[in-house]
Amino acid sequence: MINKLIMATMAILLTISLSMALDPQGSQEPGLGLSSSDIKEAAQETSQNQTANDSLFLKDFNQVNNPYKETLFATGQGLRNESINFYVNLTVALTAFQEKYKDYRPQVIESDKQFSKDMENVSVIISDVKDDVYTGNLTIAHKKLEEVRPIFQKILTRNGLLPLSVALVDFHDVMELVLDAANNKDASKVAEVYPKADEKLRAVEAISSESGIMSIRANLDEVLSLAKENKTAELPAKAGELKASYVKVYLATS
Repeated sequence: MINKLIMATMAILLTISLSMALDPQGSQEPGLGLSSSDIKEAAQETSQNQTANDSLFLKDFNQVNNPYKETLFATGQGLRNESINFYVNLTVALTAFQEKYKDYRPQVIESDKQFSKDMENVSVIISDVKDDVYTGNLTIAHKKLEEVRPIFQKILTRNGLLPLSVALVDFHDVMELVLDAANNKDASKVAEVYPKADEKLRAVEAISSESGIMSIRANLDEVLSLAKENKTAELPAKAGELKASYVKVYLATS
């Protein structure tokens, strides 16, 4: 999408340059068509239309992504009734999304050759967890549902959408390494994996400085401080706070 915008901008600038050369005062001459002001207005309208198209797709995408995140969270917390309810919402939303985008390709994803295959894989994964959700095998269901997350991430990344969500997902993977080390009370491992988590969180902070992200930062750094002070008994509790602060931001991000 970025390449499309660059090419479109270059074309617009070239057209404006030619127009100004032919009509330096910006007035419209008979036979020349558009003045530079007309071209600028058309360029602005094109940009607004592109933004509107992106927003419409993201609105539809989030109709699936939001119940997915809720189902992922509920299964991870062992909440059976909530998992079932969220799963029902997820399957209904996914069916509607798949029906709309079976053949329809708005501009934002029109060049994404992997989109259909990715969404097919998502459908298979979500269908496969049905029995686990309904019978209460939530740990297994959660593990399977985790496979959807990187697929969604790739869709968003390829099409230049939702950089905050993408950055949060990137951070999540290395945060899990910190959590594992802290829960195992392994101070040296915490210190070893912290730099990578710090790097990924800085990418998140470069996009947003909201209070929830500041809370993630505070908890991550406190985990490191406890590890450096060799207060290993306190590491699991602080790891729990770090995870909770991340989940809060992740669920609120659309």
